[in-house]
Amino acid sequence: MPPLLSCFLYTSQMTPDLDVHQIGQIVKQARELNAIQGITGMLVFDGERFAQYVEGPPEAVSQLAVKLAADPRHCDFHPLLSQSLTGGRRFAHWAMGYSDADMHDFDIQALNDMAADLALESFSAAAVAIDSL
Repeated sequence: MPPLLSCFLYTSQMTPDLDVHQIGQIVKQARELNAIQGITGMLVFDGERFAQYVEGPPEAVSQLAVKLAADPRHCDFHPLLSQSLTGGRRFAHWAMGYSDADMHDFDIQALNDMAADLALESFSAAAVAIDSL
């Protein structure tokens, strides 16, 4: 039987005091910590807003979601989806994929107005498009 997995998707706004050049360090640190916890996922940043999807063992994803919600480097935190993951991982080979959405016409803000399943579908479609570039 495959292990139980869960997933979490959210959007947020970068705080004004965060230097955009710190994003690379955030991604590097996330990759290291996620690999230890068995978490995979993708972070998309458009220069102002973040959209992040993570998947992995339920307890690890839940603990990460709590830490993300409390992280002072972003605000306007919008959890969009938190559920058991059916099927395989979407990002099995990425401890944390990263893309600058500004170049790819992906509207992170629009995810906040979508139903959870549609937001996940939209994020996943954008991630596939970004990954194929």
